[in-house]
Amino acid sequence: MNILFGVLALFSIVYYVAIVVYTGLRASFSLFWLALFVVFSGLCLLFSLPRFRLFLKGLPMWVKIPVRTTIVLGFFLFFLVESFIVYHMFEQPEKDLDYLVVLGAQVRGETVSKSLRYRLDTAVDYLEENPETKVVVTGGKGPGEDVSEAVAMRNYLVDRGIGRERIIMERHATNTEQNLSYSKSLIGDGEESVGIVTSSFHVFRAVCLAEKAGFEHVTGVAAPSVAGLLPNMMVREFFAVFKDWFMGNM
Repeated sequence: MNILFGVLALFSIVYYVAIVVYTGLRASFSLFWLALFVVFSGLCLLFSLPRFRLFLKGLPMWVKIPVRTTIVLGFFLFFLVESFIVYHMFEQPEKDLDYLVVLGAQVRGETVSKSLRYRLDTAVDYLEENPETKVVVTGGKGPGEDVSEAVAMRNYLVDRGIGRERIIMERHATNTEQNLSYSKSLIGDGEESVGIVTSSFHVFRAVCLAEKAGFEHVTGVAAPSVAGLLPNMMVREFFAVFKDWFMGNM
């Protein structure tokens, strides 16, 4: 068992370093992997001690059974939620939707980040194939951003040949719930057919949040994700799903 925990600790620290090298020290959720390294290293050390193994063997069944049950249920819930996330990563949108809503992501100065560029490129592909569809770009101005995410997204779409008359800007949202609720107020009464364009790992939660916000005919439009960061973001999404479920947003 200590070998298993040692391998998991090694993987966690290597992946943490890889994330930091790729995105910097402020990478979203990266500290989770550093925390896992500490936990797995501690467990590796404990299970290498004969006294600790004897202590575990001596625990009564009324302690062992609840602990084992909790661990099994935890893994079951994790894989259940992740299965929903993976399933929606391959969701295909209908043709001729009334609107696309492109969810915002980080902007550096006035330049869209790679993940946001993937979302916008996915939107461009759809808009070129469906010329009657309009698009809502949504996102406010955050730290390190010279313009709102919506403005940067609008500029990118225009540069890619999408007409300004097809673009609706929502420039105040700071999270996904606001992205969707504010966008709905710009679209109409909720009966319009809408595609939510977001990173593949985020589609499941985004669609659930959109339905909660009052969108009646909504589908996900999955944009590619940065491959090296996908495991990190999928684990983060697991906790985000439970947070939104607990808060009543889903």
